[in-house]
Amino acid sequence: MRNAAAGDGARLDLSFVHRADRTVIDRRVFTWPFVLTRSFHVDPDRPNCLSVIVQTASGAVHGEDSLVQRLTLGPGTAVCLTNQGATSVHRADPAVRAVETVRLDVASGASLEYLPEPRILFPDAALYQSVELDCANDACALIVDAFTMHDPGGESRCFRELESTFCLRRSIGEPSMVDRTRLCRPDPGIFRGYRAFGSAFLVLSPSHDLTNLLGLLTGALGRIPGVYGAASLSPGQSGLGVRLAALELRHLRQAFEHIKAIYRQANFQ
Repeated sequence: MRNAAAGDGARLDLSFVHRADRTVIDRRVFTWPFVLTRSFHVDPDRPNCLSVIVQTASGAVHGEDSLVQRLTLGPGTAVCLTNQGATSVHRADPAVRAVETVRLDVASGASLEYLPEPRILFPDAALYQSVELDCANDACALIVDAFTMHDPGGESRCFRELESTFCLRRSIGEPSMVDRTRLCRPDPGIFRGYRAFGSAFLVLSPSHDLTNLLGLLTGALGRIPGVYGAASLSPGQSGLGVRLAALELRHLRQAFEHIKAIYRQANFQ
């Protein structure tokens, strides 16, 4: 680890380059609570792809946390990034909320799978999260996000606030898509028995047959028990967006596996 020196104050700042037919890390800067151990080339079908697992020493998100990440993928790189497991988001004092900001830059010919595990929102938790993706026109990315709820007291108490924003740019242009969700002091009844919720954004190049992929996604989601899902074309023909509601977290994970398989089939087979 080098001394943290990211210009935007990032607490996790990683840069990837293509070298000797593989993707490797050429900048690795992180400070508490982030921990980064060894990365691996484990995909036999994509030996170029680097698998990275980001860990946090705290193991949770607390009320006044401010977490900043930046990933920069150079031309021709391939990265699959996840974390060590579902992350608890604990209660925040009134007028305070945890903040997580993620900046993803994906250069020409690169591929990113950003697959963080779901957040577990405890009673009175408050979280603002923002993901900004700048993806070259001939690059591709799969971005997922999910949360579930848990009350240790079994009283069905809910989180206080969740605000989530996803912004997509193609080749540093104006945003082609801004997706924003905000829930403030929700009544548990609005969830209608569903306990886990997620979204997936498949950012694809213009050469893809989006209509065919839309049909594949819709068919796959319809066959998963315990899941209500819908897929649609993203603005500007930039890819596909998926919304999911699941009875349990395991059903949501199953849906994400199907989405990942279709994304990989479209790009790497």
